Amino acid sequence: MNAEINEKEVAREMAEARARVRISGIPAILAHIDAGSFGTTPLNLEMLNALVQALATASAVMRLPRLEKAGPVYFAYIFAAEAVDRLLSIGGPEKPEGPEGSLRPDQYRDIPNLKTAEGLFSAVLRDCKGFLKYYGEHPDSQKRLSRDTETLTCLRSYCHLLAQTLKKVGAEKIEIKVKTPRQHYNGWAVSPSEIGETNNLMPISLDDIVGNEEYMRAAKRLARDVAGFDMKADKNPKMVRNQILFVLGSPGCGKTVTAHAIMHYFLGLCEKHELPAKTRIIRRTDWASSYQNQSANRLLEIFRDEVFNAPAVVGVYWADIDTAFSARGGTGLRQEEKSNLGTLFGILDGTVGPKNGKWFLICDANTMHMDEAMISRLAQTPLQAFGPTTTEHFVSLFKDIKLRGKDPWLPISDGEWKKIGKRCVDEGLSGRSVDAITGRVLTAMEDFEEPDEYFSLPFAEKQKMIAELSVKVDEKMIQDFLTDHIKFEKAAQEKSEEERFNRRVEEIRLHLSAQRAALKPEVEPHA
Repeated sequence: MNAEINEKEVAREMAEARARVRISGIPAILAHIDAGSFGTTPLNLEMLNALVQALATASAVMRLPRLEKAGPVYFAYIFAAEAVDRLLSIGGPEKPEGPEGSLRPDQYRDIPNLKTAEGLFSAVLRDCKGFLKYYGEHPDSQKRLSRDTETLTCLRSYCHLLAQTLKKVGAEKIEIKVKTPRQHYNGWAVSPSEIGETNNLMPISLDDIVGNEEYMRAAKRLARDVAGFDMKADKNPKMVRNQILFVLGSPGCGKTVTAHAIMHYFLGLCEKHELPAKTRIIRRTDWASSYQNQSANRLLEIFRDEVFNAPAVVGVYWADIDTAFSARGGTGLRQEEKSNLGTLFGILDGTVGPKNGKWFLICDANTMHMDEAMISRLAQTPLQAFGPTTTEHFVSLFKDIKLRGKDPWLPISDGEWKKIGKRCVDEGLSGRSVDAITGRVLTAMEDFEEPDEYFSLPFAEKQKMIAELSVKVDEKMIQDFLTDHIKFEKAAQEKSEEERFNRRVEEIRLHLSAQRAALKPEVEPHA
């Protein structure tokens, strides 16, 4: 059974969860261990808030009618797993650490009999209080808690041990999938909610890609290799020698949409075989601001925390990577800046990060802005992305992809489609050009004035009326759109691409100049 709760459902449980934590005695224990200057500490309050949010989440899950059969042990497990996640986000070691030992499963045999939220969560919080109290008053002074940071470690350890113990108490296998705002639960397996998400990807599949066959073949092969990673053995049975795929291609050739389609394919393959997977899109904001403040540190953090150490296999896409290195050949670069660039190169050529076949990176660049030395450092044999290059490619892109389902409004013969496709080839148009032209075609189809009753119709009825009123577009109209595009829009698009690149280069150079100026020693004014 599948279930999902959202932030609103969690928020409805917050008041009751806060009251339960308040009367549990845990706030007094935290304050007794470290009272700070005003009776408690900010970190104590953060810990209490983490428990409240975890409790509210578990309570919201417990209220779902479809999950009644999951049982109290599973709801208590969700509380413990959510608490570990939220306590980890406060700070400290990446893995829960603290007092040694384990919880005894026989002491939790009564959990399955606690059918109400009041009984279940009161018992869990009471147990948590006892654990903290024991270590807050431990007879061994070296193990006794005396600071809030130590309490945080101890509390995380308890929640982690509780989760592991409940897995032993519960059924060996449980057919339940639950999604909370922060986590995904597949039985007893838990992963961050971002795992498997496609929020940053365009809704593109491999079937939507025309041309770029070599690129797709190599990227698909790499995605499949990484999807074969064995999480239990923590290794890939295949020797994935090169986890970096570098692609060159001019603007509009389909580099980005192809990469997004590959990422969707990768996530779908992993989901089918129940392998935790995620994707990460590297954007300019991930590295541009760090250039002048923290240099490559932020980028290294992203790769270390979200890629190399992720509890999943990971696919990464970095578009227009040439703009990140355009200042490389500039004059006046300090040694520190050159070192930073070298660090980023290390990520890209595989010298930074594990070569374990658990992640892959697809990056691309525009051919006219890359020099041979840079290309050779990124990849020995970069792939070329050409996009649609033949008459058949363009006909398929127009008819089967961009104008899919619009045949009734396109009275165009196969011969006329071939004329359109051939003209695209002869004029050297790109897939991006086709996207712009088909946009005009779709606009022309729906260029009619809706009757007044249209605005009060249900969605399905509006769609039906649009279909009835849509205008047919023939070959001559598309040829006219091609003429307009070639005459005006193509030149403007090329100019826009060039200006966009130059702006990015200028931003980087300004950042570097500002950094150098800020680091210069001040000159004392003359008397």
